[in-house]
Amino acid sequence: MLKMQRWLFCGALSLAVLLPFCWPLALPSLQWQREALANGQYWRMLTAHLVHLDAHHLLLNLFGLLLICELLWDDLAIGYALTLLLASALGVSLLLWIYQPQLRWYAGLSGVLHGMWAGCAGAALLRKKNLFYLGALLFLAAKLVYESGLQTGNVAGNISGMPVVPVAHLYGALSGLVWLALRQLQQARRDFD
Repeated sequence: MLKMQRWLFCGALSLAVLLPFCWPLALPSLQWQREALANGQYWRMLTAHLVHLDAHHLLLNLFGLLLICELLWDDLAIGYALTLLLASALGVSLLLWIYQPQLRWYAGLSGVLHGMWAGCAGAALLRKKNLFYLGALLFLAAKLVYESGLQTGNVAGNISGMPVVPVAHLYGALSGLVWLALRQLQQARRDFD
């Protein structure tokens, strides 16, 4: 049952990022824009993660989602997955707002995917004590360190001409770990009661 829920969730999220791609005005209307957020367009805190710069950007993110769903999502209930997704999206958006004042815009699912990577792998590691999940977290940490070494300003190079904002990956991973810590505290409280 949980495996079916996992794939329904991943399918629904894939559809949610594919639909805006079909609308020509999606990117300017939905991406994270500092000026628009300052003017009260708060929906962009969530919708920014659903829009992509081009088909290559979209396909890379969908491939990342597929890998997370197949390799790291180990019996995570759908409710937890939704809260992880929302925590990662809001975490990335808020941390970009607070700590990257020079950043004017952001779009894409990659920051959220890093949050899901950290949250799913961490939750599975705590439950199963499997070295595979520890390796996934160590690989994530190494990737983030590598990306921080490439970063100049807000952008670290590009992928096929697409700017990459690696700090969003870091903020996503941190958001996923905060989600995991809060989930563990909630579980410990339930066990204590």
